[in-house]
Amino acid sequence: LPQPDDSKMDESDGNYEAYDLKSWLDLPESSNWIEVLDPKAHVLAYWDQSARPDGRMFSQARPTQTVSSLLKHSAGSALVKQGDTKVLTAISIEIGQPAPEFPDHGDVMVGVSSTTTSTSSASTLQPRFYDRLQAWLQRMLDDLLPPKLNLLTGKACIRLIVSVMILQDAGNLMDASLLSCMAAWKNTTLPTMDHLMESEGRLWWKENPISSVSNSDTMTTTTQSTSEQSKEYRISLTMGIVRDDKSNTIKFVVDPSAEEAKCTEGELTLVVELPSRKIQVEYTGSIGLEASDFALAAKLANGRADELESLL
Repeated sequence: LPQPDDSKMDESDGNYEAYDLKSWLDLPESSNWIEVLDPKAHVLAYWDQSARPDGRMFSQARPTQTVSSLLKHSAGSALVKQGDTKVLTAISIEIGQPAPEFPDHGDVMVGVSSTTTSTSSASTLQPRFYDRLQAWLQRMLDDLLPPKLNLLTGKACIRLIVSVMILQDAGNLMDASLLSCMAAWKNTTLPTMDHLMESEGRLWWKENPISSVSNSDTMTTTTQSTSEQSKEYRISLTMGIVRDDKSNTIKFVVDPSAEEAKCTEGELTLVVELPSRKIQVEYTGSIGLEASDFALAAKLANGRADELESLL
């Protein structure tokens, strides 16, 4: 460690003045001491003042943006930026035969991968966390999409290959990933039998496979509008659960950042189906929730659905 400057010694008692530890540690001048040395204490200090480190209200999600039609050779694609969390989803299409038990259904295959090291609480659980995220997305899409993927009952159906790429994980990957899947699904134009031909017992594309970039050139307005009318979407809202010991109440931390997620005592995710507004609830945690808590959570989830519906 660097030696103290003798000029800072108080000659009357031989004590040194408080030494600036920033000269010992490699920290930028603007660093917040508590945030760097004890991130949890940094977050809890804000919560004690009924505030959040990034200035949001407890009921407020991070700013969210979507950009579609990014990838030329995919049937649909979308990039979602939610705060500093970034997720890219690409959808490709295969033509196959339906399962005998579901002759009028297609199927969906979801894969999740990452290009970056996570900064969230899940970082120590990789790849296990991504396996759980993949399973959750698979379940969300399996409940929604297969009935929309029939081509010829009992003979031909569509398989969607949904590839989810985590570009940057700054917390709440579930909401960002599902929104990215929904935006890519919105951007996907499904083929019909008019785009296929049968030869030697197999179906082939009449022209090049549909891509999200060339959709406007290859599809008729009638086909596009019919496809849009039949689509449904799901939007999720994840909230951290914390107990306020001062008021003996429960607080919801909407759309928790990576640092906030490490400080919560539970996690509540509500999935709103559009346009029916049916809600699925998933909760993990040790804090007991009452009916009034779920009612407030449902109100917040519907508000988030209203906000994000315009992005789809």
